[in-house]
Amino acid sequence: MNEIDSIQKIISLENHLVSSTFIIDKSSLGGLGVIATKFIKKGSLIFTNKPLVVGPRVGCVKEKFCCSCFEISDECYICDKCFLFICSQNCANSQNHEKQCLIIRKIRRFKIKSDASSITLSVLIIYFNCLLLTENQKTLLENFQRNENDNSFEDLDAIYSAVTLSDEHIKFLRTAISILKINSFRISNTNKKIQLRGLYPLSSFLNHSCIPNSRNLFKKDYTMEVYASRDIKEGDEITTCYTGLLCCNPVRRLLLYNTKNFWCTCLRCSDVTEMNTNLSALHCFKENCFGIILPQSPLDINTSWVCQYCATIVPPQKIGFIQSILGSLVGTVDLSENYSEDVPVLRRLRKILPSSNYVLEVMRFSRAITIGYEDKSGLNELSESQLSLKERLCRCTLRTAAALGVGDAHLRGLLLYHLHAALAERARRHPDLYEELKSEIESTIQEASNILKDDISSPPDLEIRRQYLGPDCDKTQQERFFILDTQKH
Repeated sequence: MNEIDSIQKIISLENHLVSSTFIIDKSSLGGLGVIATKFIKKGSLIFTNKPLVVGPRVGCVKEKFCCSCFEISDECYICDKCFLFICSQNCANSQNHEKQCLIIRKIRRFKIKSDASSITLSVLIIYFNCLLLTENQKTLLENFQRNENDNSFEDLDAIYSAVTLSDEHIKFLRTAISILKINSFRISNTNKKIQLRGLYPLSSFLNHSCIPNSRNLFKKDYTMEVYASRDIKEGDEITTCYTGLLCCNPVRRLLLYNTKNFWCTCLRCSDVTEMNTNLSALHCFKENCFGIILPQSPLDINTSWVCQYCATIVPPQKIGFIQSILGSLVGTVDLSENYSEDVPVLRRLRKILPSSNYVLEVMRFSRAITIGYEDKSGLNELSESQLSLKERLCRCTLRTAAALGVGDAHLRGLLLYHLHAALAERARRHPDLYEELKSEIESTIQEASNILKDDISSPPDLEIRRQYLGPDCDKTQQERFFILDTQKH
């Protein structure tokens, strides 16, 4: 049995996976990849993937959380055996915690006496879970890509401070930490839980594309389902996206290099206009010129930028300085109450950023999905101008997603849901507009449901909206909108 066959056998055993739609094989992108063996229609489930390990994302934990269910709670208390946080007797008695408890009791160096120390120990739980893997699972890890150029092991230093490890454990955890840096996936989650990451044996063989043809959906048990976000031809590689879809080329490529150790050269990265979205664009610095500047050679990180109108050339050092301060400016923007030209930081940003720039695009997306969904307000409390703004922001970002060709990405599902919510609220307020808006109200919630249904982070009223306001509902107009009158959102 060759290496690839051995990998597929182990993955099949671990995931109860039997499929004839793909194989693991050598990839044109480098290493191994997941290759379609037949045509896969958009929306089809390609595979289901159980996580090998799940745990907190690096740098995202500041509160007490249960190491069994990962819920944030002030009710968490320290287990008197292993000193991990747990939130209830049910979690204390869970099989997962019992295994964690046993191994930590064996290797713990000292008695932990403070909540802060227990939080530190709890943050490291994903690595302790690695020690609980079966021999088959550990063998599978050996085939995962790792970051050979990163010799920093801050997490391992933190582990040293809390537990005593054998040389064998140290060697294995060094491998596990390196693999997790490259291969772990962010798990979409609810606000009640800490931000999580997971290591998925089959999904780890999905290579990156900035225009991926698949999307991930996470179930309540953290199982990952991978669906085709576009039609996939036989022989095509099945890809995922390791970054935010709305990030521009320079930001996305640098992030991939820093976190995944490669420079992307895909079709989108090679296109100076990014599929005519101009997400990287800056205003020309020449006085009285209304052109935009873009990189001359998008795959060269040290390239000069040039105005598309007056041909002024800007050196890469100046571009780098501007991009370095954008992040700090954006971090000061609070759009929870407003989104207008009058926000001081937005006024400053618009002096250097055209409306197409990714910073403003990300802001539009963020505001589109939060208007009417903050804790202190609901859709029915929005003014007409706020409701119109929500609709406009949704449509704008949907156009960008369509231009990028991302298909039925998770981002598109969220935007369709929020566009539906804005349209449905308008029809509730103005019943005479219902017939005009009905078709789009129905189609947007149906498409959103097709993309987001059963995802752990999907809006809680997604399915009840589809039932009452989707195309299959045969109730009267008044009965349909009863659901909106009885809900805050």
